[in-house]
Amino acid sequence: MSALLAVAVPAFAAKPAKSEYKGALTIMYGDNHAFGVVPPEGWAVDDSSGINSKIRVVLYPIGQQWDTAPTVMYVNPLHQAKGSELTLKQMIAKDLATFAEKAPKGKVTTRPTLKTAKAQLAEVRWFSPTGGQPLEAVAYVAEDDLVMLLVLSSRDAEGFKRHLPAFESLVASYQFVMGGVDTPR
Repeated sequence: MSALLAVAVPAFAAKPAKSEYKGALTIMYGDNHAFGVVPPEGWAVDDSSGINSKIRVVLYPIGQQWDTAPTVMYVNPLHQAKGSELTLKQMIAKDLATFAEKAPKGKVTTRPTLKTAKAQLAEVRWFSPTGGQPLEAVAYVAEDDLVMLLVLSSRDAEGFKRHLPAFESLVASYQFVMGGVDTPR
């Protein structure tokens, strides 16, 4: 179970149903951790639409919906198995191997690292399932007991390119708040 808390930096009279205003830090907690992101301008953040896919927080352009938007983003943790923790490099290699199995003609491109709000380095990979233009970008951020994934996913190459600045903004806003959080049940 996860929870969403939007903390507005500027003063606002009322919080909208979804964090659709610029400058709102959205804090998510669940499964022994808490993290925050600021949705890019023009993007809605939603903590319920991705639950069936076991995704903590999803984002999509305002006016669209998670399940029908041509381009979406999401943030989700990859938890480590106790006693067999992998390095960030090993976690990325495991993810790339899974991708290669599912998309044998696929291509992965290593991109320059991006900095998060707390100056952590996010390892970035672009994925092309058919070997053509990339349709997905993943930023991997190492935390103590997990690797956080920040993902941009598009159904077409044009949408991917157009929304890359929003993805970079999301990564730049990401901050791990704390581990050891007991999620209310």
